[in-house]
Amino acid sequence: MPRQTDPGLAVQRVPGKPRSARALPAPPPGPRTAPTGDGLAQDGLVQAIQAAIDGLALNRRHALVFALCGAGLFFESLNLQLMSFVAPMLAREWRIGPALMGAAISAAIFGMLAGTYLFGALADRIGRRPAFQLTVGIFSALTALAGISASFWQLAAARFGAGLGIGGSIPVETAVLAEFTPGRWRGRLMALWAMALPLGAFLAPFCVAAMPAALGWRGLLFLGGAPAVLVLLLRRTIPETPAYLAGRGRTAEAMQALRWIAGRAVSVPAAPTDAPARVVAARIPPERLLFAEGYRESTIMSWLLYFGSFFAYYGFVLWLPALLAGYRGLERAEVLRFVATVAAAGFVGRAGVLLLADRVPKPTLIMGCSMLGSAALAAFALQTGHTAMLAWACAAAFCLEGTFSVLIPFVADLYPAQARASGVGWAGGAGRVAMALAPLAIGSLVEADVRLSILLLAGASLSVAAVILAFRGGSARP
Repeated sequence: MPRQTDPGLAVQRVPGKPRSARALPAPPPGPRTAPTGDGLAQDGLVQAIQAAIDGLALNRRHALVFALCGAGLFFESLNLQLMSFVAPMLAREWRIGPALMGAAISAAIFGMLAGTYLFGALADRIGRRPAFQLTVGIFSALTALAGISASFWQLAAARFGAGLGIGGSIPVETAVLAEFTPGRWRGRLMALWAMALPLGAFLAPFCVAAMPAALGWRGLLFLGGAPAVLVLLLRRTIPETPAYLAGRGRTAEAMQALRWIAGRAVSVPAAPTDAPARVVAARIPPERLLFAEGYRESTIMSWLLYFGSFFAYYGFVLWLPALLAGYRGLERAEVLRFVATVAAAGFVGRAGVLLLADRVPKPTLIMGCSMLGSAALAAFALQTGHTAMLAWACAAAFCLEGTFSVLIPFVADLYPAQARASGVGWAGGAGRVAMALAPLAIGSLVEADVRLSILLLAGASLSVAAVILAFRGGSARP
């Protein structure tokens, strides 16, 4: 059946390469990857529509997309951080030791690991919009179930389910934001979006302090998930992304989505069709494209970067309340003040690195932040005085959060639209493996040697810089 066209929009031939087009490597030779004429036209339309989006000025619909993506990330972060306060409460109420406490923290992280692979691939198949809705719905429902758990294993199962939604939402939100945002704003807005993570961590101690004692840890879990229902309802206003629709040959719908984000009719420049190398692997499944020639090295690099940075960051923030209370002897009020101060430092780190994002190459920023973060973690491990501990913990949070400020847009830019959710999702999966292992590793080491457990996190942060050096040779290439 011939492809539909939208008579309401003029399609203009614009010579040269569209501003948004990233020169893609030639697909591997062979009949499976040989582009057809229809594939060339379809991928050319994706490039043309993305070029049209890149030419837009920011408007209120961009703000709506950003706000809903940011709200989802905020509630996911808040939920995870609240669980780090819930775990010590569970330890007292259910009389569980450090190993099971680490398992309580890691249950959602194992769910995130599965969710990030599942929904990253699903979003590239069924679309960003249904995945956008589904992930928040799962997260909300399973968090509520966790709040009414009657046993540790019921709680662990519910937290695993909530983790499916949390882990799946991040690659979907990354793809939605990247594909609706003009190119000249994409890096800055994605880095700004990622600041919802430290904001959730910053507000978590205040939520704990304000929660009535009668509600306890159950009230905290309800608080972490209930507001996401509002996000679920509001996300219905966001259409499917134009790039995804164009890649599926749904031309009329792609034009409608383009009109929605622009707020007006838009002329679409025709993409050049003289370079088959720009065709996105001629309908190769997204997961295969990640390992195709020209993308394989980027995929391995992104996995290693996510693993090292997630291990260091989440091992630090998820165990910090327990370390301070159980192994440094701080009272509950002191722990809340300490964690809130550290979270504020992390938020400032995100903002500070964001200001440098357009001035310093992303690999250089990632390498610098990870090396400084490693040094700060090592210094924190060796301190005994409260003031020195707080100072180095803040320095570590500043640098570790700064790494994330550029890591997410850096990895998103490695892949074309047709495989972006899968690429970010699979990299996120490596990060989720690290998130799951870090609390378990700290829980195993902390009773033997608290300092050694923190030094392990310092080594993980340092490995991020080593990966940049190994794959980029320390160069400033973006």
